[in-house]
Amino acid sequence: MDTAQQAVLTTDGLQILLDALRQRGYRVVGPTVRDQAIIFDDIASIGDLPRGWTDEQDGGRYRLIGRDDEALFGYAVGPHSWKKFLHPPLLRLWRAEHDAEGVHVVPEPAPIERFAFIGVRSCELHAIAIQDQIFLGGVHIDPHYQARRQGTFIIAVNCGQAGGTCFCVSMNTGPKA
Repeated sequence: MDTAQQAVLTTDGLQILLDALRQRGYRVVGPTVRDQAIIFDDIASIGDLPRGWTDEQDGGRYRLIGRDDEALFGYAVGPHSWKKFLHPPLLRLWRAEHDAEGVHVVPEPAPIERFAFIGVRSCELHAIAIQDQIFLGGVHIDPHYQARRQGTFIIAVNCGQAGGTCFCVSMNTGPKA
């Protein structure tokens, strides 16, 4: 089920899109500079994106440095992953309630939060597709992952530079989204 559509946006168009997604109830998440790294977190505007920042990466090394331009996505894939939003490391699945009739297990309802991921790279799209196979493709579907994934809107970007630890060419996962 490939429903991907491609478009090229100006920075003004990107801001309008971010505003529209937020107005439609999406939690907008994208790259931002924090703690001397480019990480994924909530963003309110294109001003939160790492404009003019890049990173140097190699085995065991990561360093944030300024760029000579105003690129919004001019960095290699960083130390974080979209997985923490789609499949959180801590999730309550059920709770027990005790009443006069005994103990009852009450399943936790599937989440209703919808995400808009901004700036997803090709290798990350492939990683999400593998997660989809694992959590949605078998006999036992993870309802919490399914709810998050069905409500996810993704804006992908092409990679403009590779880090010292990137493998998109050897794994046929990019750099083009």
